[in-house]
Amino acid sequence: MKKIFIGLAFLLNFSFSGTLELQSGWNLVGINAPLTIEELKTQIGEDNLLIVQGESKTYQKEYIDDNTPELNDFTAFEEGKGYWLEIESNATLMYPEIVNNESSYVRTLTEGWNLLNAPVGLTISELIRQIGEENLLVIQGSEQTYQRSYSVGGNAHLNDLDTLSIEGGYWIKVASSVNLEFVFNMDQLALNNLGETLVSTMEFNSSVYTLKVYTNVVPNDVISLGSIALFGTVNDVDTASTFKLNSNYEVGTDFIVKVYNAQNEEVAKSYNVKYITSPIDFGAIDFTIVEEETTEQNDEQVSDVEFQGVNVFSSRMAYRDYALEAITDDEFNALSLENKRLVASKLFSVLFYGLPRTEFDNLINSGTFITTVQTMLSIDNNDLTSTEKYIEEKSYNGNERNANREKILARLLHLGLGKHYFNRLSAYLLTQDIMFSPANELETVGATDILNVYNRLVMLMDEDYSMQMITYLHMTSDDNWKRFRSPEDNGREMLEIFLLDFNDSHVPRAGIALQNWSLNRNENELLIGLNQNDVPQELFGTTVTTGFDFYRELVKTDDFRKGVSSRLVARYFPEVTSEKKSEIVASIISSKPNTFQDILLQIIFSKEFLLHTEKIKTIEETVYPLMKTISFYDRLNFFSYMREYMDNMHQSPMYYKLGRVNVVPVDTLSFAYYYDFIRRYIMIDRKTDLFNEWDSGWQADFINKSIAGTDTVSGLINHVFLVILGREASSDELIFLSNYAVVEARGTYDDMTIYNDRQGVTLIAMEYIARLTELYTFKMIEE
Repeated sequence: MKKIFIGLAFLLNFSFSGTLELQSGWNLVGINAPLTIEELKTQIGEDNLLIVQGESKTYQKEYIDDNTPELNDFTAFEEGKGYWLEIESNATLMYPEIVNNESSYVRTLTEGWNLLNAPVGLTISELIRQIGEENLLVIQGSEQTYQRSYSVGGNAHLNDLDTLSIEGGYWIKVASSVNLEFVFNMDQLALNNLGETLVSTMEFNSSVYTLKVYTNVVPNDVISLGSIALFGTVNDVDTASTFKLNSNYEVGTDFIVKVYNAQNEEVAKSYNVKYITSPIDFGAIDFTIVEEETTEQNDEQVSDVEFQGVNVFSSRMAYRDYALEAITDDEFNALSLENKRLVASKLFSVLFYGLPRTEFDNLINSGTFITTVQTMLSIDNNDLTSTEKYIEEKSYNGNERNANREKILARLLHLGLGKHYFNRLSAYLLTQDIMFSPANELETVGATDILNVYNRLVMLMDEDYSMQMITYLHMTSDDNWKRFRSPEDNGREMLEIFLLDFNDSHVPRAGIALQNWSLNRNENELLIGLNQNDVPQELFGTTVTTGFDFYRELVKTDDFRKGVSSRLVARYFPEVTSEKKSEIVASIISSKPNTFQDILLQIIFSKEFLLHTEKIKTIEETVYPLMKTISFYDRLNFFSYMREYMDNMHQSPMYYKLGRVNVVPVDTLSFAYYYDFIRRYIMIDRKTDLFNEWDSGWQADFINKSIAGTDTVSGLINHVFLVILGREASSDELIFLSNYAVVEARGTYDDMTIYNDRQGVTLIAMEYIARLTELYTFKMIEE
């Protein structure tokens, strides 16, 4: 179902979320949306809409033409019912998203034929289970069919209907009357008697699978004295006493058990089962175990490819092989709910990522938050092409230098979390550092050099090149020599940057090895002459003669890992002591990482960073999570404004010859730009014109009325605080902001059923939060 936002003259308050393409002639449809006959006429065309025929009600244009409109008794689509539509020519029907506030909908099927629509998808096996195999005679959609006579007559292959679509209408014939139940919103993790989510694991053929129990309600009290047993089999293995439900779940509550693989992909599930009495039998779940192809041998073969002693390729390490101690799922689950939010928000922030509140809450309460995020970062992205196409349609600064940087910023917003996303994020982080900065501030650096440095990092990471080989290729490039232009200067900087070697006696030797390397000032290109050195120079515990020898042996040293790790540790731990930094670096290099990603991932998943570190957030660590969390729409030229503000707040991307400073500048002028951008362009900017691509801001989904607990002023304020800061408002904040919204504001915002009032309360809360230090900082976690 295609997600779009569109408005019609008579429906300005609707956010449309679905479309149906109607063909000339008859269409069997069902959309579970209460569109009236007048709305249908407006969208399809009054002369184009010939007939709407339901199970018992009708609208026919010819009755209007014959002056007998009283014969038309159809007024609007009804829940759970299908309809035939006849139209003169093709048309598109758009309908609003339906929010199901009830836990389920029951449709009584009478003996014989019934015309219905499925409010949620139902598989044929679920239909047979509910209706009865002998009782379900026929299901006929517009194209697909299920007929019991085919199954019992040896022609089961003719049955091609496997699932009822929520956009389709269906004729269903039953032998006797029966109730058919559609259960909504089975996305809440069920709780045990201690209020903990019901998540467990089972192992099949040495592969670990996660089992999760879902429901659609919350018990009256999350702590119960007793429990309800839930049991069944998974691939013939009895779950025994694995699942014990909170006994405060009411009789009639629905549950479903789902099985996930190591990539957090759903591989199987039970039927919905209803709690009538304890124990509850969820039946048998069976699925085919796909043997995971081992890539270790291939990885070894790839890693064995060398260029004069430098490993060309290196796949990312397994998380279990990291030496810097990482937070585990068990340790994360043991945190208080508020600290879970803080840790998860911290992790997402350094990944420049965020999720809407419901998705975020479900993930942190899943029991597998840490491993789920780690897995997501290991899976290939499938949105590379669409993202590149989308960002090219944006508007950027007329200066190509600026435009190239802005496109890189836009990509990080619109690309989903995955392996390729992390490669692009890693490349971005490296180009902010002295190691790989394109140095846009220099006159010798052109617009294409910015892309050359960044794109080369991305493409080589995508191809699993080692960090040693990537760095070697960078150091021997025009781009590097446009930054450090003489043999002595380039040699000194490479020693200091990548090895932390500040021994002045090494510089002349490097200069001799590089004596035939220079930047041609007329062509602004690297020139390697034939007058190369032929006297071996003592460096790196060996001898080097040429410039290629110098760069190659540099990346082969053990100090190279230490230098790169130290640079990245300094970025994430700017406030800790030098002794602590050295301790962290020692842990990282003991695992012998050969990719930049393995160093970065060790840092950002470490307990040291997530639990024990505080620092000022970079502008990206604040902006990107916010935008992705509050349903933010970036106007066509949004990133031109963001890049310009970043330049002014001295956090300019890819600009400085020596890279961005590790401690975020918070002098008066720098922070004034930081604060002004966050407040003006993110927090209090809301999108008001759905049709205007130049209109930026957070959208109505951020404060949708369907979000639980937001039907009061204080509830909505707490929602905004939870989304932005990971905590509820304090009692003082709640009193102050609620009173201001209801009494002191220019308009009184007290009716949370009205979007204008919800928007007013949200703006007041956002204005306040924009002034809080905690929005701009990472905190240590106190348990």
